[in-house]
Amino acid sequence: MKEQNRPCTGGEMAARMHIGWNLGNSLDCFAPGKGLEAETAWFNPPVTRRVLETVTEAGFDVLRIPVTWAGHFGKGPEYRLDEAWLCRVEEIISWGLELGAYVIVDLHHDGSAMNDPHAWLVPDGAHIEGVLPVFTALWTQLAARFGGYGEQLIFESMNEPHCGNDWVGNPERYAAVNRLNEAFVRIIRSSGEQNRTRKLLLPTYAASPKEAAINGLVLPEDPYLMASVHAYTPTEFCFPSREVNWAEPRIRWGSPADRTQLTEQLDRLENRFVRRGIPLLIGEFAAVCKPDDAQRLAWAEYYVREAARRGIRCLWWDTCTGKESMGLLDRHSCRWLYPELVQTLIRAAY
Repeated sequence: MKEQNRPCTGGEMAARMHIGWNLGNSLDCFAPGKGLEAETAWFNPPVTRRVLETVTEAGFDVLRIPVTWAGHFGKGPEYRLDEAWLCRVEEIISWGLELGAYVIVDLHHDGSAMNDPHAWLVPDGAHIEGVLPVFTALWTQLAARFGGYGEQLIFESMNEPHCGNDWVGNPERYAAVNRLNEAFVRIIRSSGEQNRTRKLLLPTYAASPKEAAINGLVLPEDPYLMASVHAYTPTEFCFPSREVNWAEPRIRWGSPADRTQLTEQLDRLENRFVRRGIPLLIGEFAAVCKPDDAQRLAWAEYYVREAARRGIRCLWWDTCTGKESMGLLDRHSCRWLYPELVQTLIRAAY
């Protein structure tokens, strides 16, 4: 007989999830020096409870709240987090939890993709000794702040940890990510309260779904962990045309070769993680709107349905700014811009 009221494992929690949504380009804005105004630095309005209500009412049961902490903490050795920023983050997390969602909070644009001295999280051998004290101080404070929250709150160690323009990595950089992930688990577990069994999400290098990166991820022995990758596949279909400089941007999807590409990627992820008892979230996926959005509907339905069939949960990256956007929700009016796509995502996941 199962022990009553025991904490669920990472795998059991992942099995309860269906489909997720990212609050992109809000608390994750990289805007050192702007204080609370950083939330609107990338042109979205301040987050309201109604935004999260609209998302959860549609059927999304996982909310990822990306947060950039760079520019919101003081000098070492304390690296004390700004109280006003912490309170704002906590307010939004609390709304999501009150709505019954699983809520994920991370360290987001703190890394070296940002060409700025405030971008401190560089996972390589040359920087790791300087990164660890900051990383440790921030997660120690976050663990203390949120340690009393229930198990629906999930901590994610970091977002897409990579070095500059290197999205592929190498063994040295994989080892640095593993070292940070190991320190993260140790910090959270030693902080007590609900954190002893809190579910923790650990990314590969750059959150890459490529074979070398997923094989390079080493997870500590802990039944409450989940792995994370991001997979905008195929990139020339998913990304805005202005960002596709290695191939011809695509507006169509659905050929046998297209389906094979996604199937092979999901099979690789299933074999590396799910079949080995490691729950996996695709923490970000999305595609920009198309002239004929039926193409995107077909892609999204196939992607989410096939992932769900393998026990993999997907979280849409929503930015809601500009043309050729991945945004689904108008955060001013709380109106879905592409309701048919939202319905497709929910139907494919459940």
